[in-house]
Amino acid sequence: MGRDSSFAHGEEVCVSDNPAISAIQKQWLAPQLAGDKGFAEGFQPTSLQLLSKSQAEGLFGAPGIKSRKTILFFNQYAWTIETDGDYWLVADSGVWLDVRDGQQALEPITFNHGLRCAGIYKALKFHLPKGRYVLIVASDATDKVKIAAELER
Repeated sequence: MGRDSSFAHGEEVCVSDNPAISAIQKQWLAPQLAGDKGFAEGFQPTSLQLLSKSQAEGLFGAPGIKSRKTILFFNQYAWTIETDGDYWLVADSGVWLDVRDGQQALEPITFNHGLRCAGIYKALKFHLPKGRYVLIVASDATDKVKIAAELER
C-alpha cells in the first residue's frame, strides 16, 4: 500500500493506491467529534479524547493490551458491524488499536503505515463478521487521537 509521490506543479501528490485509505483520506481533514453511541460499520474520521489510565481503569478495568510501551491513556468504544468484510482501521499517531470480540483481541490481517503524507500514521486491516466489537484505543504519549474505518470493497 504505497503512495504516488510524483510532483504536480511543484507540489507532492499524496495518494494511496488502496481504495479504502483513499476514501478515508478524502474526509481526513474534517473529523467529527466522538459521541457516546460508539461506531457503526466504516466511520468517518473522528477525534477522540482518551482518558487517563487510572480514570479509564476505574470505568473499564485494566485494558489487557500487549504493548511494549507503558500505556498512559486509553478509552474503549462499541463498534457494530452489519456487513461482513475486511475493515481498514486508521489513526493519526502510533496509538494502540485493539479490536475485541468478547474478551479476545483479534489479530489484524495486515498492518501498514497508512498514508503518512496525509496524516494517516498507521492502518490495520481486520476481517470482521457481523457482530458487536469493543474498540480499545490506547497511547503512551497523547490523550487525543483521530481514527476512522472503512470497509474494503
